[in-house]
Amino acid sequence: MVTKTWIRSLGNLFRQRVLLVLVLCALGRVSFGQGLSFSYLVPNKGYLSAPISPFSIRGVGYYFGSVGIETGGSVYSMTGLEMDRLPFEAERPLAGPHFSLLVPVELAFKLESKIVTWKVRGGAAGIWHLNPRLNEGNFDRALRKYEGWDVANATATIDASFGLGWIVGTSFEWHISRQFSVSTEFSYLSVPANAALLGSYVGGSMAGPLETRTIDFSDARINLEGLEVSVGVTLRK
Repeated sequence: MVTKTWIRSLGNLFRQRVLLVLVLCALGRVSFGQGLSFSYLVPNKGYLSAPISPFSIRGVGYYFGSVGIETGGSVYSMTGLEMDRLPFEAERPLAGPHFSLLVPVELAFKLESKIVTWKVRGGAAGIWHLNPRLNEGNFDRALRKYEGWDVANATATIDASFGLGWIVGTSFEWHISRQFSVSTEFSYLSVPANAALLGSYVGGSMAGPLETRTIDFSDARINLEGLEVSVGVTLRK
């Protein structure tokens, strides 16, 4: 369920982007492009994630000659992401499945020809994880190894907040016509988000009594780091 806080955050983001467009247009003549993309994430220590079509718009650009700013947004179905800053290291992803909104804002440099446009990009990326769930099976495995127990069963929730990190990449736009191009993009990103893990777990050895312990990992994070591959179309005016 989408929370009221998330809706307010999207509203603030929309107003900020509208303000950015107005400022750029006031500064002078800009070239404008907008792309609809299909992006896939290959996270480190995570599972392959895919966008929720059609909620992936990337390559919204405002250019002054060969230098410009690009932004956009993608809603991903995150099947499994790494969590770090825990008392132990898990071998398998602990967060997911859930939905996430990724919004990059990048400074871009481009070289154009009649056939192809090559871009190099880099900047900041923000992420909202929407009601992330704990993969209790993977978490229980990590607890058993950490405690040296035979059995462990956890009940915990993830309280995630907005995350901010960086993204760099390159792209090629193959020009089909003056208004239409097919694009391929490759990016590497690292966007951690604070995600306090709260709850409890019970477990122990087969020969001994069971123990109950509290989970209060307030410094935990959902760590999205990995490769993003996008294929899409770009419309220019």
